[in-house]
Amino acid sequence: MSGPARDLPRGAGPAIARRHQRGQALVETAIVLPLLFLLFLGFLVVMVTAQAYVDVDTATSLAAASAVTAPANDSAKSREFALQTYNGTLHQSTYLEPQALAGCGGYSAGGSVTCTGKATLYLSRTPMAVLAFWNPGWTITIQATSTAYSSPYRSV
Repeated sequence: MSGPARDLPRGAGPAIARRHQRGQALVETAIVLPLLFLLFLGFLVVMVTAQAYVDVDTATSLAAASAVTAPANDSAKSREFALQTYNGTLHQSTYLEPQALAGCGGYSAGGSVTCTGKATLYLSRTPMAVLAFWNPGWTITIQATSTAYSSPYRSV
């Protein structure tokens, strides 16, 4: 026998092979774990954004429904009802701030009201704050539109 294998004690070959395999597993783990962490953070961003959209959509729907409960032909009151409902619903969330509520006026008996709400999602107030070093002002603007119909039998 010639070469390095000749200098090894008998039966030492598999032990060295196992040590190299352990080193290979460590390198693979060092490569895969950061990738899995980034994948997890990506899923987290999608889930937080989806929940924020549901919150804005719910607030807009409730604002439209509130607007049709105002006295008929009173746009100012209809808009006030909608705005109070929209802001009150979104202020329950710590990571969403209401921006604008458009429409929600011009309600007449038997008609409908369409509201469009916008809100800003501050990801720094969510579990995504771990990425704050990368972009501390990371925000996403979310918009939702909803229409509410009143009863055709309502006169006031």
